[in-house]
Amino acid sequence: MIRCLYIIKSDGEPLYGRTFEEDSYIDLKAIPSIVRNSVVLFQSSSSTSSERVYTLEQDHCLWAYAFFHSFAIVAQSNDSGHINALKNTLLSFGRTLSRQYVQIIDSWCGSMSEIVDINELIDSYFSMKMSTLTRKKLASIDKLLYSIMEQPEISFVGVFDSNGHMLSGNVPESHLFRLEIEISQGSVRPIMDIVPTSVTSGDHKVQLLRVHSFTVAVAADPSESTLHAISAAGELAHSLNEML
Repeated sequence: MIRCLYIIKSDGEPLYGRTFEEDSYIDLKAIPSIVRNSVVLFQSSSSTSSERVYTLEQDHCLWAYAFFHSFAIVAQSNDSGHINALKNTLLSFGRTLSRQYVQIIDSWCGSMSEIVDINELIDSYFSMKMSTLTRKKLASIDKLLYSIMEQPEISFVGVFDSNGHMLSGNVPESHLFRLEIEISQGSVRPIMDIVPTSVTSGDHKVQLLRVHSFTVAVAADPSESTLHAISAAGELAHSLNEML
């Protein structure tokens, strides 16, 4: 979904550049002018709001800009069909980056690509797709889900990617389309909250929690309290977050 990712200071100074198509870092001197110029232009406008994503289309590519206190995140995508999922991922990543590295960003000069923790953080949000999940991690996810499925109060459970496609679980087909729409179009909060987002699908109330670029979904049997699903969703999200 994302071709390139950049982290730019508010004054236009580039800090990080990476292409996911080749999985390599970008020379900060070679960053496209549209990236730096657009960041400075947006920042100079009084109508630009923090923690909001703005988009531009150029040459059949979508550019997304997310602004925070002292930096901006810029992503280039060739898929405009999942723009809400892209926005949510950028906001979630940006908030985490701001919380953990804002002091470093304020004083940093040059490339941040050598900071291992930042690369791992970026991988967890943008590189963790089904095609890059190892069999070991898929097996670990299955094991987490089986432990939830064994609870008699739980009707179904699943783990979905950022596009709303189920990676693992036993969610019935009759619920998949509804959940895909909710996840891909941004109804789920872009951070892992204590209280899940609740979505009604048929007779079930499905509890959704976002974990990085993934979403966990748990529904209790209609005859049972939704507290069972809320508790299970929280446990699953916590375990998945630790595993990733």
